[in-house]
Amino acid sequence: MTAGWLLLAAGDPIEHVIAHKVFAIGPFVFTNHMVMQLVVSAILAIALVLVGRDYPLVPRGFRLTIETMLQAVREGIARPVLKDRTDRYMPFVWTLFLFILTNNLLGMFPLNPVTGLATGEWEIFGTATASLSVTGALAGLVFLVTHVSGMLAEIGHKRHGGQSLPVAAVAGFVLYWYHLVPHVPGIVGVILFPMLFVLELFGTVVKHCVLAIRLFANIMAGHILLAVLVLLIPVVRGVAEAGLAATVIGGCVALSCLELLVAFLQAYIFTFLSCMFIGAAVSPEH
Repeated sequence: MTAGWLLLAAGDPIEHVIAHKVFAIGPFVFTNHMVMQLVVSAILAIALVLVGRDYPLVPRGFRLTIETMLQAVREGIARPVLKDRTDRYMPFVWTLFLFILTNNLLGMFPLNPVTGLATGEWEIFGTATASLSVTGALAGLVFLVTHVSGMLAEIGHKRHGGQSLPVAAVAGFVLYWYHLVPHVPGIVGVILFPMLFVLELFGTVVKHCVLAIRLFANIMAGHILLAVLVLLIPVVRGVAEAGLAATVIGGCVALSCLELLVAFLQAYIFTFLSCMFIGAAVSPEH
């Protein structure tokens, strides 16, 4: 028994959030974070198909919850910044929000202990949004959508002006990146343009990197703190153990409630900032 407590006390809290190999198919290695993303994708695909099937005129229960959430995302997050382009981007915005939120929430369930007791494998699942590679991929996707949308908006403006598609495509591409730089009049603007362009381009990359790091850091920190609190119990075994255990359990419950709030808040922030970036790119004055 003592050896078991010492083994638990020696555990590394970081082990709860880093990627672990689950299986491999040829050269492709699947980690617990990748497994969790597949599970989340399957849950969303099945749940949303069932929700949308035979949709009633007056939804109730789970359908009403989903509809209220999606309506709040469209009217409270997307429409204020995307305006008349809102509906065009809602499939992407809704998918982004639901994917992040479901990953955040599912990561709070003790899936690994349950599967570990059943199968002996203790690292099958992992909170995908606690991985920088996952949040970085999401931010990279937002980066691509943002700039491609901006270029397509410029091309659309040129097409409305009567230009042919090849001419509009070239002009739209050039004008989008040209408008990325603040305009400085005169010869000074011509001289400063290359430097300002590099700075603005670097700034867009940094903004999306921060988008990834914010989500990753907030989700990872909560999981690590929970692991640290639990590991306090075996560390001080024999020294007011019962009182410490009760305190730690109470702290874990309170922290889990805070994590629940953070799960929704971080999904909201990531989606809101993504809409802000897209809205700035597609507006003529971006």
